[in-house]
Amino acid sequence: MKFWQSLAFVEMEQMPELAQFCEQLGFYGVSYGDHLVTTKEQVDEYLYRDSGNIFWNPDTHWPDTWVVTSALAQVTSTLKFIPTVYIVPLRDPFSTAKAISTAAYLSNNRVMLGVGVGWQKAEFDMVGMNFHTRGKRTDEQLEIITRLMSGEMIEYHGKYYDFPPVKMSPGLQQSVPVLIGGYSAAAMRRAAKHDGWMATIHEESAIYPLIDQLNEYRQEQGTENKPFDIWSGVINPQTDTYSRLAEAGITMVNGCNFLDDDGKTTLSSIDEKKRRLEDFARRFIT
Repeated sequence: MKFWQSLAFVEMEQMPELAQFCEQLGFYGVSYGDHLVTTKEQVDEYLYRDSGNIFWNPDTHWPDTWVVTSALAQVTSTLKFIPTVYIVPLRDPFSTAKAISTAAYLSNNRVMLGVGVGWQKAEFDMVGMNFHTRGKRTDEQLEIITRLMSGEMIEYHGKYYDFPPVKMSPGLQQSVPVLIGGYSAAAMRRAAKHDGWMATIHEESAIYPLIDQLNEYRQEQGTENKPFDIWSGVINPQTDTYSRLAEAGITMVNGCNFLDDDGKTTLSSIDEKKRRLEDFARRFIT
């Protein structure tokens, strides 16, 4: 079992020191989310409605995924990095491939790509991207991004992207693993074609049916025997929780040690965050 720690929603100035501390404690890697903006409607829902569709404080920091990855890579040596998840169809494949490959190169291949198709139509509207074609565009983009990062001369002729032979340098010596987030049939089928699947955070009992569902799609795609990562966060893990999950096929767990008891983000001092990390590591990693 590989233990990650979520740095999503963390104050940006705390991230380098926390990344170093996670590495010292034996965490495999750190993760963080991706959004361009928080809309006024979301802020209003957060402030005035218990049923608001965001669980983060509207003032939460959302640093650029690949800039922060490159920064954290310079103050660590073994820690891995992954977005949970990067909204690929909000961008063009060339900019995304350039950003990921730069971070991978500067981190000595310590980068993984967690992919989502997004759920906020407002974000897509703001950048002029079609919300309704995001899934199919993602499929084409992932093929393009992977090929661009190889450093080879490539061309592509698809429904949404069409370009003549081009080359992006420097190419990577190792491919970047691609994990897909999402619960729809399309998302799970997409995951089955790549290197892994990512859930969010669940009670332990809710994870097993998701694994069964995912395995059906892997069998459908004929990929059930290839190496594959399954990722999830767990609410209130107990001493033997992770051993049971490992037996069921979970390979990576995301520690969400900075959320409150209701699963919402909470601001806290870096000392308090370190205390929580030490408690988690003492219970489950060491």
